[in-house]
Amino acid sequence: MSGSDSEPELSAETLRILQQVMQEQQEQQERFEQLRQQAEDRFDAVQDSNDSNNNNKDLSKITMDFFREDWQLSQFWYDENTSEQLAKEVLDNTDKDSLVCCISSPTAYVKLMSMNPPTQNNNFLFEYDTRFDVYGRQFIHYDYSHPLEFRLAPELKSSVDLIVVDPPFLSEECLTKTLETVRFLLKEGGKVVLCTGAVMEPIALKDGLKMTQFFPGHQNGLSNDFRCYVNYKSERFPFKDQE
Repeated sequence: MSGSDSEPELSAETLRILQQVMQEQQEQQERFEQLRQQAEDRFDAVQDSNDSNNNNKDLSKITMDFFREDWQLSQFWYDENTSEQLAKEVLDNTDKDSLVCCISSPTAYVKLMSMNPPTQNNNFLFEYDTRFDVYGRQFIHYDYSHPLEFRLAPELKSSVDLIVVDPPFLSEECLTKTLETVRFLLKEGGKVVLCTGAVMEPIALKDGLKMTQFFPGHQNGLSNDFRCYVNYKSERFPFKDQE
């Protein structure tokens, strides 16, 4: 066989970089597995209080740096201010007995959990991206196209005190089906914070969600006019008509 027919060989530098990338990926996967197990242990309360506290602290160190945006899944992470404002809004409107769900809004959920909220064990993330199962049983795999088909549906029905929701796609179908999930989960008098495009206002209003003065931002920018809607009077997110 002539030299021109042989397979090309990678340079030593290219091999080194490739090995480094593979090692980093392996280390991240091992880290995910460790965090996932800690979430399970905490949820089951099988360890003593000291170990449980350590697990809480470890899980609180998870940041969105763990997760790269996947634009094929229409993932656009919030900027730091937006995720912090949403998390603080949850904290201001819940107590240790409250049940909280974040639907298709992992940035808000990760920020909330990093603050060690009193609702730590009662916070659930509904998300299609299974990378977020590092939160153990508090992660619920969710596909908006099947709005009432998800784990723990009977247990969570009409029991959630506050929902933060950000439908993944800017379409009438996506918002309509996602709001079907919201109505299913929300208890009577429950609160909803919705982040979506301004063009979705007519659909949001049908569920009593009014546009606020808050403009959610995204760390890598988003060309759409993005707005926040709530179904209650909020000091942090006052209604737009109060301007």
